[in-house]
Amino acid sequence: MFDEFPEPARSQLAAAFDEGRTRPEWAFTQGQARVAFWAPFRDAEPVVVWQFEPGPDPGAASALLRRSLQTMGLSKIIHDISLQPGLTPVVDRAVEHQALVGAGFAMEVERLLLEWQAGSDVPEDPGRLSYRPARRLPTADVLDVLVRISQGSLDYDTQVELATAGAEHEARWMYDDLVNRKGKPDWFVVGYLGDSPVGLVAPDDHSIAYIGVVPEHRGHGYVNDLLARGTRTLAEAGVQRVVAATDVANTPTAAAFLRAGYSEVGRLFRYYWRAP
Repeated sequence: MFDEFPEPARSQLAAAFDEGRTRPEWAFTQGQARVAFWAPFRDAEPVVVWQFEPGPDPGAASALLRRSLQTMGLSKIIHDISLQPGLTPVVDRAVEHQALVGAGFAMEVERLLLEWQAGSDVPEDPGRLSYRPARRLPTADVLDVLVRISQGSLDYDTQVELATAGAEHEARWMYDDLVNRKGKPDWFVVGYLGDSPVGLVAPDDHSIAYIGVVPEHRGHGYVNDLLARGTRTLAEAGVQRVVAATDVANTPTAAAFLRAGYSEVGRLFRYYWRAP
C-alpha cells in the first residue's frame, strides 16, 4: 500500500514502518486521496492521521477518512495542520479543512510552533536545580511526577485525557512516549530542589518533547531552569534547530520559550475525531 504514495511520503512511511510506527494496513487510498495512520512508538495504537493527501475533491477525501476510520476501529484520532503565522486552514488549506470537517473532525486547539536556532544565545542554567536521568529512576517515581504535572495543566490535550482516561493513564502513556523518543538516554531528566522533584524536561533528537512543573513549585520560574537545561543539552549535542510547540492559551509556557530565545515560526491547528 505504501507504493501508492508519492515521494517523499513513500520513504517516510517506509522509515516509520521500520521503526514500528506504521503498517501497510494503516494506509488507504481512494482516487487521488491518500491517508496513513501513525503511532508514536512500536506496539502503540495509532494516534495521528499522517500523510493525509486529500486531492482536489474534499468529498472524496472525507469518504476515504470515514472508511479508513471505520476499518481501523479507532475511538479517537488527531490530525495537525501546520501553517506560517497569519494563515488559516479554512482559507489556506481549504480542501483539507473541508475534508476533515466532512469526516467528523473538529478543530479544537491552536498551538504555537517555536524554534531555537544554533548561533542564538544558549539560555543560562541558573543552577538552582539538580538533575537525575528519568530512565535511572524508578518508573513509579517518574509516573508520580507526570501525574502531579497534569494537575491544573493548561495543556488542552492533557485536560482532555484527564477528563476521559484519567491522570494515571495519561501519565503512563506519556512516560512510554518519552522513553521511546530518539535521543541519548540521559537527556530526559527530572529536576530536583534538594530531594523534592520540581518538574521534568524531555528533549529528543530535535525538539523539546515535553516540559512541566509540579503544582507546589509553580510560580517560581522553574520552567526557565528546565527549559535552559533541555535547550543547552541539544545545543551542546550540535543540534542546529530545536523545535517545540505549546497551546496558544498556555501563555506561561509560551513566554518561557520566548525568554529562552525561541521564536514563533508558525501555528499548528489540531483537529480531533472521536467515535460517535
